[in-house]
Amino acid sequence: MDQDDLPRVDYPLRMRSLSFLLALLSPAPLPAEAPPADSIYLNGVVYTVDGKFSRAEALAVRGGRIAAVGTNKEVRPLAGERTSVHDLKGRCVTPGFIDSHGHMTSLGSFSSGRLDLHGARSFDEVVRRVGEAAEKAAPGEWILGGRWDQSLWGEREFPAHGKLTEAAPRHPVWLERIDGHAAVANRRAMEIAGITSATKDPPGGELLRDARGEPAGLFVDNAMPLVERVIPGGKVAPEELILRAQERCLRAGLTGVHDAGIGPREIDAYRRLAAGGRLKIRIYGMAYGSLGAEYFRTHRPEAGERFTLRALKLMIDGAMGSRGAWLIEPYADRPLDANGQPYRGLPVQEPPFVRAVALAAAESGWQVCTHAIGDRGIRETLDAYAEALAKVPGRDLRFRIEHAQNPHPADIPRFASLGVIASMQPTHATSDMRWAEARVGPDRARTAYALKQFLKAGVRIAGGSDFPVEGEDPLRGLYAAVTRQDEAGRPEGGWHPEERLTREEAIRAFTIDAAFAAFEEREKGSIEPGKLADFVIWSRDIVACEPRALLDAHALSVVIGGEVVSDGSAER
Repeated sequence: MDQDDLPRVDYPLRMRSLSFLLALLSPAPLPAEAPPADSIYLNGVVYTVDGKFSRAEALAVRGGRIAAVGTNKEVRPLAGERTSVHDLKGRCVTPGFIDSHGHMTSLGSFSSGRLDLHGARSFDEVVRRVGEAAEKAAPGEWILGGRWDQSLWGEREFPAHGKLTEAAPRHPVWLERIDGHAAVANRRAMEIAGITSATKDPPGGELLRDARGEPAGLFVDNAMPLVERVIPGGKVAPEELILRAQERCLRAGLTGVHDAGIGPREIDAYRRLAAGGRLKIRIYGMAYGSLGAEYFRTHRPEAGERFTLRALKLMIDGAMGSRGAWLIEPYADRPLDANGQPYRGLPVQEPPFVRAVALAAAESGWQVCTHAIGDRGIRETLDAYAEALAKVPGRDLRFRIEHAQNPHPADIPRFASLGVIASMQPTHATSDMRWAEARVGPDRARTAYALKQFLKAGVRIAGGSDFPVEGEDPLRGLYAAVTRQDEAGRPEGGWHPEERLTREEAIRAFTIDAAFAAFEEREKGSIEPGKLADFVIWSRDIVACEPRALLDAHALSVVIGGEVVSDGSAER
């Protein structure tokens, strides 16, 4: 199925005439005889992010779309008796930012009682917080949390269950690592799950063990479901989790999110929220690829104004932080596994499965988005894509690799030749730089988080955050992309500064190129006549300000479809 075979979205005042096509190609305002605008915005610095990254002074909105962009003199005549007129007072306006890789229900869960351990500076701090939660919990209630990162503790090794067991002996505890690819459990959780010394490592997963061969409490990748299968279902409905995440995303200046991995419950929740008018943010959904090839042969993609489902999410390997990313050569800081064999990480979904699902998707018009971080995982994914694309030639499928963190140098040009999009998260580079070279050594680190190398090779980059792994604020992503520094300004000059992006390149990754990655560049991603009126008014000029000023900037107003959906003008 080609893109044109998708169900047509009936956006308000959708125009299909030649005059509409001409309007898309020209920033000129509509003629004077056009109907009055619903709203106009004057006296601003409007960065259109069109092909020339043009600047304008004013814009007009009608029927949820951009009616005109230009100077005050050009736009002001579109005001009528009922037009709302807004004075931008010199403030910066950009297209709405789109996060190309986030996890909405996971983000919402941290506003629903789940322990957020981000920033914990020691395992003792984690244990203390678990103990406090256990004192408040009902007898036998699970203590769930996430986002811990042992690299912040000055420790190389992963935590074991001992202290957690002492802090909450009668409560099962399950705490996911920040990357979501490992978790630590206490003894009570392992007892409920039936984990013993006889439990074997599943394919694509690993249970870390102590010197006696007993489970130490750390579960990596495909070993995690051994415990997750016995955790009771969440008390909070997915709709509520999505709405809580939506509030955070809108406040950050996001008008769209590509939700990277959703199952039938989340899909139905999005449909209900969209139908009821409660879904304000625009969601591009990726269904779990684990549903299998037959699912994508028998289910058609769907397109809507607020919720679109036309992609699927596969996962060929784990994460570098938990040493699950699949490498060609062994890890520099763990060359051998527990059996003395070379350790290269974990194939979470085997290549034959990835190839089968990718081919079924290509034949049925689904986009494939595969999590691939290590150079072996990336190479195997590109091989699978090449095979599928060769069997279904001539279709605009825009296959993606999510993260693409550590490609082999020889494989970067293959992205461009195959038309594969690199969906990358700039803040991963500045979070992971503390340990990345230790994992893979200095030579392989030269192509780690290689934003500029991808652009120079002609690869389209879609920017994102992977929230809640990182924060949802897109300005943190801009800052990381243009500085390659953490928020304290380290290291001086940036980590591998040759990979820094310009401000325009970084903004394009979070706007027009993110829209392209979802087949939506004709509707979103820039401020041009005819496009959806999705834009953000910022507290600072995020294009011209000093890089560190990005960390202090925030969204004053977020407009989606011409409606102000978040007003932060009174905040901070």
